[in-house]
Amino acid sequence: MVVTRPWRLPRWTEVRELHTGRCGRVVLAWPAYESGSEDGEQAESPAVARATGAGLGPARPAVVRYVPARPLIHRPREAAFRADVRRLAGLRIPEAAVPYRFVQAPAFRTAYERSAVAAGGALISDAVEGVTLACLLDRHGVLSGPAATVLFRDVLRALAAAHERDTAHGDLRPGKVMVGADGAVTVTGLGLAALTTGAPELRAPELWQGSGDATHEADVYAAACVLHRCLTGRPPFPVPQLFSLMARHTTAPVPLTGIPRPLRELLAAALTKDPELRPRAAALLAEMRRSRKTDWEETGRVELGALAAPMVEPLPRTPPPQPPLPRPPLRPTRPAGSTAALGPPSRRKVPYAKELG
Repeated sequence: MVVTRPWRLPRWTEVRELHTGRCGRVVLAWPAYESGSEDGEQAESPAVARATGAGLGPARPAVVRYVPARPLIHRPREAAFRADVRRLAGLRIPEAAVPYRFVQAPAFRTAYERSAVAAGGALISDAVEGVTLACLLDRHGVLSGPAATVLFRDVLRALAAAHERDTAHGDLRPGKVMVGADGAVTVTGLGLAALTTGAPELRAPELWQGSGDATHEADVYAAACVLHRCLTGRPPFPVPQLFSLMARHTTAPVPLTGIPRPLRELLAAALTKDPELRPRAAALLAEMRRSRKTDWEETGRVELGALAAPMVEPLPRTPPPQPPLPRPPLRPTRPAGSTAALGPPSRRKVPYAKELG
């Protein structure tokens, strides 16, 4: 049996593993930079420029997701995935960590034939300093109305920006929302809609009944489920059986028990069963601007930061030390005064010039 090493993104150094899930292994990594620029800054090497894109600023860590080869074997799915990454390229908003490059693994289809866990490529995204909303809720249980409102609004901003580029998230969940020490909220996991079906407890009714493809309306429904989790400590329909979960999402009335009164109408609209009647992310944002409480913004942001700050692991500020280059073998030296030839004796007994003569 031939054991092959898993493919890794060339000229990148892994700092630590962040997560391993259905859409691959996720690591924090640092690109290789070469010194020698005129202004004393670290100059980006050509390999890094091809992997990360030009003009992205100084050296910094990034999140590298090793996308499994298995979903990319299906050519229509691979084409949809690549199209989403291209449409998201260039999007820069504080509420979203956007992938800016996909590097395909060489011969990944052949590698998949040899190993079912082969990587199809590496998706590079901005690194975010923060803690996931899932970890935050596991420790603190629920959020206050102001904190949950600020978080929901920032999530909608990220979704609205992605939807403007005709892409969906497809797998929004508490584990894909980061909260920083300053209360900043960032949505991660964009660009993977073609490769995942989302979490069942957050799945919109139309996804249970249809093809399961990610849509803008389904993103809004998942965001509302996340809001419900933040306010009550549980998803809208906390049942473990898959069939019962499908029945609840498709037919049960929207549960509003424990929801603060100012948010009930907003949540009910976002959890509407009919996707045609469900408001889009931009429409919900406009409604929140009209009915927002001016004191909730600062209060909610401060609370989010206070809850997250003790749990945030800072990003590295400097690249990890590079392994030393292998030293070249020492050449033998000729002893002083010696006329003996260096190296092993020649196998040829007759000089080449005499053979020609």
